[in-house]
Amino acid sequence: MKTFNQINIQSLRLFVAVLDQGNFSEVARREAMSPSTVSRVISQLEQALQTQLLYRNTRAVSPTESGKLLADHARQVLAQLELAALDLQEQDSEPGGLVRINAPVVFGQRHIAPWLHELSAHYPRLNIELMQTDDFIDPLQDSVDLLIRIGVMADSTMQARTLGQQNFRLAASPAYLARAGTPATPADLASHSCLVFKGFAGSQRWYFRESDQEWRSYSLRGVLTSNNAETLTQAAIDGMGLVVFPTWLIGDALREGRLVSVMKSYQVSTSPEPQTIAALYPNGRRTSIKVRAVIDFLVEKFGAPAYWER
Repeated sequence: MKTFNQINIQSLRLFVAVLDQGNFSEVARREAMSPSTVSRVISQLEQALQTQLLYRNTRAVSPTESGKLLADHARQVLAQLELAALDLQEQDSEPGGLVRINAPVVFGQRHIAPWLHELSAHYPRLNIELMQTDDFIDPLQDSVDLLIRIGVMADSTMQARTLGQQNFRLAASPAYLARAGTPATPADLASHSCLVFKGFAGSQRWYFRESDQEWRSYSLRGVLTSNNAETLTQAAIDGMGLVVFPTWLIGDALREGRLVSVMKSYQVSTSPEPQTIAALYPNGRRTSIKVRAVIDFLVEKFGAPAYWER
C-alpha cells in the first residue's frame, strides 16, 4: 500500500500519454515540459512500483506486460476522475439547451404532453422537442436524445431506465356486459365480440394465465380490428365488445366506470414476456445533465407504482 501512496495522478496521466503518443518528445511538447522531465517522471513511477513499465529505444517506447496492466487501471482511474470533475461542475448548473424526445403516439398524448408545461417551468432554459411515433427509431441516425418505449425490452446498445411496468386488463362497458353477459374464463371469449388492435406486426394475441401457471393464447372473434388504440377504446366504451389494453390507456375509463374489468382471477397480456415502459438513451460513459433531468422528472411524476395503476 505504501508503494501506491507514492503515485500521483500527474504521473499516471503522463504515463498514459506516453503510451498513446509512443514517445517522450511529443508528450513533452504538449505538456510544455522537457523530454528528460517526462522520462524522469516515468522512471520514478517504475521505481515506486519496483517494475519496468516501458521498453525504451532511440525512436519510440512500448509497454511491458506490467506497463499494459498499469495502463488499463490508470485509464479507468483517470476516466472516473474526469467524470467526478464534470459532475462537480454541473452540481449547481441548470439543465439547458435542446432535448429531443421521441415517444409512442398515444402514450405521449396521455402521459408525456400533460407534464410538458411543468417540465418547462421547472427548467426554463430547456428547449423541448417531442416527436411521437410508433415506428422504429434509430436514435443516432434520427438525432434523438431520449426514447420512451413500451414493450418487451430486447437487448440493446442503449442504456435504459424503467419508468413503470405495463399491466393489462380485459374490459368492456357495463352496457355490453348487460347485453352479452360477463365471460368467466378465456374459453368464453369464443362467444363474445372482441375488439383487436392490429399493428405493424399483425393482430395482437391475447394471453391469459391463472396465478403462476403458463401463459396460453386464445383465438378471438374480432368484430372490430384497428391500428388505433383510441378508436378501439371508444368502441369498447360505446358497447361494441371486449378489449385488452394497458392500464395507462384505459385506467381513467375503469375508474370512472365507463369500462369494467372482467375475469379478474386471470392475468392478461398481449405477450407471455414482461413488458416495460422505459426511457432509453444512447450508451456512453456519461448521460448529459439535460437528459438526466428529464428522466428524473418523469420518474418523479409517474411514481412507483405509476399513478395510472392507483
